[in-house]
Amino acid sequence: MRTGPWSHEGFPSILALVEERAGLAPPSCPASAEEGITRAMARAGITDFDAYRMHIDSDPAAMDDLLTELTIGETYFFRTPEHFEYLRRVILPALREKQGANYNARLWSAGCSSGEEAYSMAALLMNEGWGNHMTVFATDVSRTALARARRAHYGEWSLRGPWAERMRAYLRPEGRQYVLSPEVKQHVRFSYLNLALDTWPSPDSGIWRLDVVFCRNVLIYFNNFTIEGVARRLHASLSEGGFLFTGPSDPPLGGLAPLEPILTEWGVLYRRLPPGTTVAVPDVLSLGEHEGPPPPPAPRMPMVAAPSVAPTSARAGTSPGVPPPRAVPGRMPETTPPKATGAVARRPSAAELGAARAALERGDWHEAATRMGALDADAETAASGVRAIANLDAQAAIYASAEAASRHPLVPGLRYLEALLLLGQGRLPDAERSVRQALYLEPTLAVAWLVLGRVLNQLGDTPGALKALREAEVLCAALPPDSVLPLAEGEHASDLGRAARDERIRLELTMIEGKAP
Repeated sequence: MRTGPWSHEGFPSILALVEERAGLAPPSCPASAEEGITRAMARAGITDFDAYRMHIDSDPAAMDDLLTELTIGETYFFRTPEHFEYLRRVILPALREKQGANYNARLWSAGCSSGEEAYSMAALLMNEGWGNHMTVFATDVSRTALARARRAHYGEWSLRGPWAERMRAYLRPEGRQYVLSPEVKQHVRFSYLNLALDTWPSPDSGIWRLDVVFCRNVLIYFNNFTIEGVARRLHASLSEGGFLFTGPSDPPLGGLAPLEPILTEWGVLYRRLPPGTTVAVPDVLSLGEHEGPPPPPAPRMPMVAAPSVAPTSARAGTSPGVPPPRAVPGRMPETTPPKATGAVARRPSAAELGAARAALERGDWHEAATRMGALDADAETAASGVRAIANLDAQAAIYASAEAASRHPLVPGLRYLEALLLLGQGRLPDAERSVRQALYLEPTLAVAWLVLGRVLNQLGDTPGALKALREAEVLCAALPPDSVLPLAEGEHASDLGRAARDERIRLELTMIEGKAP
């Protein structure tokens, strides 16, 4: 952290304490972190870094204030409605069928911020007839955010989502704000909780034996060590068969705890596996076995195929002689596994290939992925299997890559491979998410920065695209010209750096021409 472009050595010392106490990862944008720390110090009336460090070390409220600056409490009612629809259409009916009409459902909004998520959960269950049989627990590390959540006064900005109208019935206009009705508030219990600390799950806090957990867009702030601990505690906080929702940008958790990844048309959620299921995850926390038989398998929602678009690699603007990273599984490369370059991939046998084709014909993607080795315990074998299945069925390969990445959450190559498959199907926002996850795991992947630049350019984010292309240039320039780049299909640093530079210059010229009168 101290090697970053800090304007004063006091900033990384403050962030080191924050990482120690709250498990936050080093910031991706040092300038923004410096601005946040400066604002927090100004509110505290302290200008000396050592004095401020002692202040936040001894005053929990001051630490909370700083955490509010360093994280983004971005939320609104029914954010990511696909999650709530899955809860309404799949999870709640299965829970009622299993437990009976008088069962009291237990849900948790982890990192609840100003409360919109927790209140959305309560309102949904009220609409589905669970009003007298549910409790929503809501926790956050910011006491300031919790005070706002308990007050439950909101503006139009909290109602900007596509499901906003579902919440208006529970909101009373008062001036320029809306006040939440007591009938919703009574179902939500707010409390302080630092997810990075090993103080939960516990019966005293209520955070245990939960049916549903929403922990969305929280894990992106944590370092890898903290993510591993939080994943194990999230698993331990669930009842057998309980469900966990994470955000689209959050790191995958499948390999960190015995959580079954469930792939839907909008992404992945997780389910705590029934007792007796063998998963190779060491030192998993557990509250012990719960009474009663294991729940039935969760209903699966079908994936919806995205419309195909022209391959990105065929777009104008690539450097002559430098092929861009393959984004379309017309023929996926048979080499370059996630962590090594040049290794020969495992080739499926004729019997495996035939069985996979038969599975694809009947729509069983899981069986096809298994036959081709895409779900193998070895990450390199899994990556080879994903490439092999991509030559048979692009949508099946996307399913296989998501499952493989969930089983190997710390392998950036699998996330990068997933991004290429998504890009080839024209699913640009999903491709951006996956390539960013790859860069989260390995920020020096020059080829991933190049792909991110291309994705952002197609999404219309020109400043972001230029920044990503420059990053690819810088990374390539720091290497010997003939260095073979990881995951770049044998491309040398000089060639890929030139490709990034040429694309950046063309994009800058396009911007200049667009501004010309």
